[in-house]
Amino acid sequence: MAKDEEEREELGNPERSGSDSEERGDAGSASAPPLLRELKSRRSSGASGEDAEKEGSEDGEGPGEAGEQSPEEKGDPFPEKKEKRRKGSRRRREEETEGGFFAELFEWVKILLIAGVAAFLLNNFVIANSTIPTGSMENTIMAGSRVFGSRLSYHFGEVKRGDVAIFVYGYQCRNCGNRYRETDEGKCPLCGQEDSKNQVIYYVKRVIGLPGDHIQIKRSGEVDVSKIHKINVSSSSGKLPVGKLYINGVEQEENYLPEPMLCDGNQFPEVDVTVPEDCYYMLGDNRNNSADARYWGEYPFVKKEKMLAKVYLRYWPLSDFGIIH
Repeated sequence: MAKDEEEREELGNPERSGSDSEERGDAGSASAPPLLRELKSRRSSGASGEDAEKEGSEDGEGPGEAGEQSPEEKGDPFPEKKEKRRKGSRRRREEETEGGFFAELFEWVKILLIAGVAAFLLNNFVIANSTIPTGSMENTIMAGSRVFGSRLSYHFGEVKRGDVAIFVYGYQCRNCGNRYRETDEGKCPLCGQEDSKNQVIYYVKRVIGLPGDHIQIKRSGEVDVSKIHKINVSSSSGKLPVGKLYINGVEQEENYLPEPMLCDGNQFPEVDVTVPEDCYYMLGDNRNNSADARYWGEYPFVKKEKMLAKVYLRYWPLSDFGIIH
């Protein structure tokens, strides 16, 4: 009886039963080997860490620091690839910037080359640009003026009487410095250096005689010395001899002359010539101060192939800008 009552008492007291079990478990643990105790301790720590991670997940926090999102949560499961793409994009931008600089530089070089070629073609085949160093064409073109001429006028058209033209007068020898008219020998008459090695001299004069024309300058009378302004002259009588131009026996009215043309048969010679085929006779408008065909010696004519351009425009100085007639 006493034994049955003890058993009922143990079954009817669960707190004591649990307490006895715990005491037995603690006793068992205390009596377990050290290695087994260490394994149990690690298993217990792992369980505690998992519980902490779950709690963190429930609170909206991932592993690591609170509030930090993982790459998966950010929407990019491959951060290494993203970094490579970013570096590649930056490299492409740098290459495009460098390529754009060289492309722009190439465009500028191309523009300059085209402009240079165009200027060369214009200056050598279309227009002629000339400076008038002396007063031989005054008052049509003043000393120091710059003019444009058309090469095409004489390439496709004919030279006309009254044209103001740019032409090859002769050469200045680079060896001895001699200025000379072109000769049949094609070389400097003093030292013999070939024309091709010497500097070309261009003149600007007015076309007076065409091929076949009979040109005459004859004394026609006298004028008062006060009528002459372009050169310094004097006369004991106060009068100076002047002349007139005749083409094929017809007296010419030269309205472009700034003053009467002196003609004394000496310093200002009379003229009587016939222009050969394919040649022209050239005189300056400032007839009293012009080194023109009257002073060119045995061959005072300009060959057709030496006629370079017809002058159309006076462009400098701007105050004298205008069309040449």
